[in-house]
Amino acid sequence: MDKWLANNTAAKIIALAVALILWAMVHVDTDAPTITRSSQGDHTTIANLSIEPYGLDADKYVLKTVSPQQVSVNVSGQTSQLASLATSSEYEVKMDLSKIEEPGQYTVSLQVDTPPGVELLSILPSKVTVTVEEKVTQAFDAVVLTTGVPAEGFAELDPVFEDGNAVQVTLPASEMKQVQKIQGEISVEGSNGNVSGRIKLVAYSNNGEVLNDAVIEPASIKVQIPISSNVSSSSKTLPLNVSYSGSLPDGLVLSDVKAGAQEVTVYGSAEVLESLSSYPPITLDLDRITAEGETTYSEALAAPEGADRIVPSSVNYTVTVVPYEQKTIANVPVTLTGLAKGNEATITDPESGRMDVTIVGASSLLAGVTASDITLTADLAGLNAGTHNVQLDVELPNYIRINENTPPSITVEVTGTASDTENQPPAETDTENPAPTPETDGSSSSTNETDPGTEPSDSETNTNTDTPSTDEPVTEQPGTTEETPAAPDEGTTDSGQTDPTESEGSTNNSGETTPEQNNDTGGDAATP
Repeated sequence: MDKWLANNTAAKIIALAVALILWAMVHVDTDAPTITRSSQGDHTTIANLSIEPYGLDADKYVLKTVSPQQVSVNVSGQTSQLASLATSSEYEVKMDLSKIEEPGQYTVSLQVDTPPGVELLSILPSKVTVTVEEKVTQAFDAVVLTTGVPAEGFAELDPVFEDGNAVQVTLPASEMKQVQKIQGEISVEGSNGNVSGRIKLVAYSNNGEVLNDAVIEPASIKVQIPISSNVSSSSKTLPLNVSYSGSLPDGLVLSDVKAGAQEVTVYGSAEVLESLSSYPPITLDLDRITAEGETTYSEALAAPEGADRIVPSSVNYTVTVVPYEQKTIANVPVTLTGLAKGNEATITDPESGRMDVTIVGASSLLAGVTASDITLTADLAGLNAGTHNVQLDVELPNYIRINENTPPSITVEVTGTASDTENQPPAETDTENPAPTPETDGSSSSTNETDPGTEPSDSETNTNTDTPSTDEPVTEQPGTTEETPAAPDEGTTDSGQTDPTESEGSTNNSGETTPEQNNDTGGDAATP
């Protein structure tokens, strides 16, 4: 045996056999078309050629069906040349879908690229029928499937999504109807503490099959599974508010604020939980923002004193700032409120009772603002007969502010039979003298009234500035516009959100942190 292997001829035979095997492995195509020759000898039919589509806008459409999927071609040429070009890779059948601009069924002509020296006689069939579907995108809330069981004596609680669980799914329209859920998996096997990780998301149909064509954005999300050793402990859910400090760079304004969580769950004894009415707001330092775009804040959450724990233990905020633009909204009506019984009021300036308001904000937000989105209110409470200049309370959509250092004002003439005592506020009231008008010399007895020619007194300034709520800390935001008098609670909405001007806010159900309307969300330099 050793002598045979040492023989030069035997070694060559073995090498040739190995080479033939390797060539066959590389070149033999099990799906190769069947090649038949006509009786003339110079004609060849190549069957079962696949069709290659091109030109379809893959961002908008998907090619669902092609019928038939293979075709045959008849070619002619020299017999020796046709024999040397016997493989299907030498013949490319194509169809141009670049002219398709809407979903539907189309009949498309085929094209064949033949090798040099080979003439195309015919394509069978010469046309195919294709079905094109439009891709659609739909929002879903991703869910988490936990696998395994925690350690003995421990139990898993509801998952917490660090950056939210809202995702966008893109599929052909027919397949979108089949989507049942977007789900990821994470194991809690043997865990005695919180389990965190990033999970890959998968789209499932109504029958539990994976929809492989689904494009999910984001493709994965961060999740935390709280593990508790005392499942019987009480819990309380509190809104998670946000406040702001610092100021934005020149020319920038807030466009959007997204929060990973809108609320926190505190665990502890019933006595401790009963004493909790709110969770201290998270303060985002706007000085960290140096340029337009997105800035992410990751903030740790500490359990209140006496509580066992808090879920989530941290939350991410994504703050988007953009260059500001301004827009003038014409003919915004002014509403009068607080007029005493027996009195009547007429707006003398402007006589139309409507004002043009110039607002500042992100271009995308300004585009949809109309006069119906703006509320101008003049509070006439405490005003007696006469002419008064009254600052307006301005309510605006989120992240929009007026382009003025002070709120606009109107001139109102009050007439009627209401007594001076009825109209005037209790403080600083001279019952022996009639209430002054802008033409008379004296200080106004109304907190809403301002003499255009004089500076307001200290007491007047205090009554015309919003007083922060004592329940929540307030950080002053540079560029704040002075408001008309308001009760202490008017700086906070029902859900506890406060405008960045007053350094508080809250997140809505979609994960956006929205400041209260009618306040500045940019820095000093954002004022054109």
